[in-house]
Parts: sequence; structure tokens; C-alpha cells
Amino acid sequence: MQTNIYNIAFAESTKQAYIHFWGCNIRCKGCICKKMVYDAMLDRNAKIHMLDPKGVTAPPTRFMDLDTAVKTLIGLNVKSVLLEGQEASLDPAMPIIAKTLHRELGTTNYLLTNAFHMPNLTDIDRVVVGLKALDEKLHIDYTGESNRAILHNFESIYRSGVPMMAESVVIPGYIDAPEIGKIAKFIAGIDKNMRYQIDAYSRVGHNPWRKPTAEEIEEAVAAASKHLTNVHCFKGTELLEYNVKSIFPTEAELDAPELQPAIETREMVAA
Repeated sequence: MQTNIYNIAFAESTKQAYIHFWGCNIRCKGCICKKMVYDAMLDRNAKIHMLDPKGVTAPPTRFMDLDTAVKTLIGLNVKSVLLEGQEASLDPAMPIIAKTLHRELGTTNYLLTNAFHMPNLTDIDRVVVGLKALDEKLHIDYTGESNRAILHNFESIYRSGVPMMAESVVIPGYIDAPEIGKIAKFIAGIDKNMRYQIDAYSRVGHNPWRKPTAEEIEEAVAAASKHLTNVHCFKGTELLEYNVKSIFPTEAELDAPELQPAIETREMVAA
């Protein structure tokens, strides 16, 4: 069985695997895959968030079959996995992988999803839902789709009893503190103690937006904290506490010119 898996990364110190699936059902203008297709946490990608984009990176052309993916993950003796993407829940192989890893290794399975369609949560231990915007017109402008189904499914996931959290990206002058506050108010209407992660936008593709400053991230955190008790942020300048390496493709294969990120290496984006 062929899968949509195009990248498996692994942190040896934590025994955590990052499984990336290609394909998505919304079209985010700021999708990080337009800048770097392979795991953003790879050691080789540590500084790319700070670099200017140069066009859009080519999509992956190699994908794993189900048996190879499962054997690879079992061989790594993973303790936890992040099923992410683009959109992992679109792949029929995703629930099979989650079930197999639960059975064989007793893993903790995390699903990162946009919740545009209700995902299969049978063997998922925690869900992270990316909420792009609360304002429907803004959401349509950013993703090409309404957020009505997403907001409905967000509540449905919560009612399912599977532990969950939410995350959003701050884009200065577009999806900034006021909009983050609206998203937080929506979340608080469901559970004011839910963890909410606020991330800094990294310049992508041909978009006009810049990376937010630390102060702008703090403003967004303050806006969210008016409604929620458990707000965290990632400003884009933090250093990883552990090493992450690519298993598929291999680190050597990632050195091929056609797999290089679409970035301008001469100029750094101002923090």
C-alpha cells in the first residue's frame, strides 16, 4: 500500500519520530512547505526560518509504502510520533500506522491537523488543531476555504474526549493580536484551560508579510491570555534542545540540489 509519507525525521534523544504526509485540503498562503518541504526541526534547517524565501520549493517526488514506513519506525524503537504534514488525516494509511505503533511499541501518537474534515482519532492520544483565523472572510482569503466546518470539528474533537490543544500563526498586519484574541475567545468558550500555542510566521513564497517581532508575539500572547489560562509562544529564535535527523530521505540524499529549500541565503530577515 502506497502512502503519502515523504519524510520521516527522528530525535534519538527523545525517541520521537516526525512523520510528514503530503497533500492538503486547504491552501494556506503561509504554508511552511512552500519554503521547506522537509522537517523544519532538522538540524540543517535550524536557521532557515530567518532567511528570505526565493520562490517556492518543489514538492516531493518520493513516497514510502506502508510496510517500509512501519518497519522503519519499529526499527527506530520510537516512543512517540507526530503525524503531521501538510494534512496527515487525508491518508488512509495514517490510522493503520497509528494502530500498528500503538500495538507494537505502545507509542504516544500526536496528530497535527487543520480539522477541515473530522479525522480518525481511534489510535490518537493527543490532537493539535491549527486554527488559522476566526473571521470567516479572513480565513477564506488565507486558506481558500470557510472555517465553519473547522470550528464545528474543533468542538467535536473536544467532545470526543481525546486530549487536544490549538495553535495559530501570527502574521503582522494580517493575522495579528486582535485576531488571535478572537480565536482565544472561541477556544475559551469550549475550555479556558486548553493549551494554546502561538507561533511566529516565517516568510514564505511570494507573500508580502514579514516575520513578527518579539514584541508583536508578546502582544498576541497578551490578547489570548485575556481569555485563556494556558498560552505559550514560539518566537522563531529559540534553539532546539535536541538533534533531529532525517531518516527518509537520508541526510545524504537531502544534499541533492533539487531538494534544497527555496531560500535566498545571502540576506537575513530582520528579527
